[in-house]
Amino acid sequence: MTHSTDDRATATTRPPDDGNPTRVWLLAALVAATLELVRASGPLLDHAFASGVVTAGVTSLVTYAAAGVVVAVLLLATRAQAGVPSGRTVVVGAAVLAALRLVLQALDGDARYWLGLVAVAWACGVLALTVTFVAGRAAGPRQAALGLLLGSGLSVGLQVLLGTWDAVWRSSWAGWAVALVVALAPLAAFRVARPGTGAGEPATSRPRRLWAVGLFVGLAVMVGANPAFLAAQSGVALGWAGLAIVLATGVGGWLLLRPDRWPGVVRVGAAGLLVGGVAAAVYATGWVALVGVVALDVTAAVVLVGMLSVRRPAPRGTWRTAGAGALVGLGVIVPVLAYMVDYDVPLPVDNAVVPVLAALVVALSGLHHRAPGEEPDASATDERQPARVRSARLLLVPAAALALVGLAPSTTSTDGTDVPDRTTDDALVVLGWNLHYGVSPLGGVELETIATTIEAADPDVVLLQEVERGWVLGGGTDMATWLAHRLDMTVEFAPAADRQFGNAILSRSALTDVAVHPLPYGAGPQDRSALSATVTTAAGTPVRVTSVHLQHREENTPTRLDQLAALAEAEPVTGPSVLAGDLNAEPGWPEITLLEGRGLGERGRRRGRPGRAHVAVGGAHAADRLGVRSAGDVHARGGGVGRDRLGPPAGGRARRAPLTAPQPTPGRRASAAAPRQRPDVSRWRGGAACGRPRRASPTSTGRP
Repeated sequence: MTHSTDDRATATTRPPDDGNPTRVWLLAALVAATLELVRASGPLLDHAFASGVVTAGVTSLVTYAAAGVVVAVLLLATRAQAGVPSGRTVVVGAAVLAALRLVLQALDGDARYWLGLVAVAWACGVLALTVTFVAGRAAGPRQAALGLLLGSGLSVGLQVLLGTWDAVWRSSWAGWAVALVVALAPLAAFRVARPGTGAGEPATSRPRRLWAVGLFVGLAVMVGANPAFLAAQSGVALGWAGLAIVLATGVGGWLLLRPDRWPGVVRVGAAGLLVGGVAAAVYATGWVALVGVVALDVTAAVVLVGMLSVRRPAPRGTWRTAGAGALVGLGVIVPVLAYMVDYDVPLPVDNAVVPVLAALVVALSGLHHRAPGEEPDASATDERQPARVRSARLLLVPAAALALVGLAPSTTSTDGTDVPDRTTDDALVVLGWNLHYGVSPLGGVELETIATTIEAADPDVVLLQEVERGWVLGGGTDMATWLAHRLDMTVEFAPAADRQFGNAILSRSALTDVAVHPLPYGAGPQDRSALSATVTTAAGTPVRVTSVHLQHREENTPTRLDQLAALAEAEPVTGPSVLAGDLNAEPGWPEITLLEGRGLGERGRRRGRPGRAHVAVGGAHAADRLGVRSAGDVHARGGGVGRDRLGPPAGGRARRAPLTAPQPTPGRRASAAAPRQRPDVSRWRGGAACGRPRRASPTSTGRP
C-alpha cells in the first residue's frame, strides 16, 4: 500500500490519537443522556399501567423499537452513504436530542408523557448511530467500548451528586443547570461533523453485533450503572456504592487505554466473569453483591471490544442499519420489562434469571475480536501508545469528580451519636403513607413534594410503604436515603417484593429492636413484609411502630388474613403500638375485624373506649390504615385520598389532639404533583433493580 506525500504530511502533523478523545467523549456524553432518559421512561410508562399491563407492555415495546425509525430518518436526512453514519449524522441527532431534553425539562402532565417517550426513542436511535460511527474504523471497537464505559460512569457520578433524584424531575435552578449540561455535553464534540479533521474521519463499516449494545445499556440501567440498586443489595451507603461503580468503570477504561491485545483465554474468562458478576449482584447480598457489580463493570471492557469487533463487517444499507437500531432499543427495554412484568404475571422462573440471561447473551456476543474490515496497521494507529500518554485518559476524571463531590450528601447513617435516644416530647406524632414509589398521577417523580408534605405534618415517626431503591419504574431513585437526608431523619428499610422495593420507617429519634417480618406469599403475586421498630418518647415510654403492605388483589382476602395472623404472632400487641400500612382492605372486611380483635379498634366503632383507636384514612375506599393501641398521647395521621390515588396526609399538619377527635377527610381528587397510592400497581415486583430473594431476610433491614 502506498501513501501520497500529502497523506504523509498530514499524518506527521496530527498526534497519534487525533480525534479519538473527541469521539469517545461524544459517545460517553450520549450514553449518560440516554441512561437518564431510560430511567425517566419508567415513571412515564407507569402512567400507561392505568390501562392495564398489556397496554403498558405494548407502549414500552413500540416506544423503544421506534429507535429504528429515528436511525432511518437521520440517515436519510443527512444523506449518509450505505447506512454508515457520518459525523454530521451523529451531530444532527445529538442537537435534536438536546432540544428535546430541554423542552422536556419545562413540561408536565400529558405533554411530558408523550415528549418523554419520543425523547427516549430518539436517544436510543442516536446512541446506535454513534456507536456505529465510533466503532466502524480501525481501533474503533476500543474507542466505542471506552465511550460506553465512561458514559456509564458519568451517569452514576451525576446520580450520586443528585442523590439519585434525576434533574428531569426538578423544576429548580439546579435541575435546569444539570439539564443544560446533560443536553449540551455531546455537542462539545461538534468537530466530528467536519470530515477533514481527525475527529470527523468517516467510519468505513458497521459492527455486525450492534444489536447487543441495547442489552448492555439495559444491564447498565438495571444493575451495572445503578447506585441505588447496589446500595440496597449490598447494604453499603449510597455514596460509597456509587463511588465503587465509578472506580470500576474507570479501571475498565484504563484497560482499554492500554495497548495490550488480549488472548482468547482472557476474553473467555472476562465473558464468564461478566455473567458471574451479574448473577452475584442479583442473587447475593452484602459484599458478594458489591464484588459482583464491580466485576461486571471491569470485565465489560473486554467483552465490549469483542462485541463491537466482528470477523467481517455487517451488510450495508440504510434499512439494515435502521433494523439494528430497532434491536438496540428493544434490547434496552425487553430485560427491564420482562423482569417487572413478573410482579403482576409471575414468570415460570425467578425473575432474577432475566438479567443473568441478558448478561449471557452480551458475553457470548463478545467472543469475536477481529475489527470490522481489515486488521488495522499498528503503525498507522495509536495502539502502541501507553495509557499514561493518551489524552483520552483525562476523560476518566469527570465521573470520579462527580462521585466524590456527591459522596457526603449521598451517605446517610441509620445510627450514630447524632441520633437522639428519645423523642423531644411526651406525645408521639406518627404519619403513615403509601408513596407509590414516588410517582405522581401524571408520571413524575415528586420527592420534594413528598418531603415538604411530611415536613408540614411535623411527625416524629413516618411509616412508609412502596419505597423503592433503584427501580426504573420509580426513576432509579434511592427514596429511603434521599428522604432521610432531606428530612434529617434516621431510616430503616425492609425489602419486600425484592431488595429494591419495600417498607421504610423514618424517625427523628433512635429506632431500636428493628425487625423485618416476612409475610406468607399465599396467592401472590408479590413477596410482602412488615418492618417493626421501637421508638422511645421523652417520658421513657417505648412505642412499637410497624409499617406493613399486604397483597393487593381483591380476591386475596385469605392471603391477607394469613399475613396479618403471621404479623400478629411476630408482633403481639402488648403495649403502646402503632400499625400503619396499605392493608388493601375496606371497612367491614375480615382483615379489619381481625385487627380489631388484636386490640386495634376502628375509629367510630370504639370511640367510647379511651386509649384505643383505629384511624381509617382516605376517601370512600380507604386501603391505607393506621391502627393504634395507646397507653398515652399518641397521635396518628394517615396519607391517602382513596384506593386509587394518594395525596398528602389528611388535614395537613398533625395536631396534638385526642385520638378520638374527628379527622378531616380528604377529597377524592389528588394533586397532580402529589404521589398517588394505587395498591393494584404493586403488582410490579421489580424494575431496573433486581435480584430479590424470594423472602426478605428477617435479620437484615437493608440499611442504606
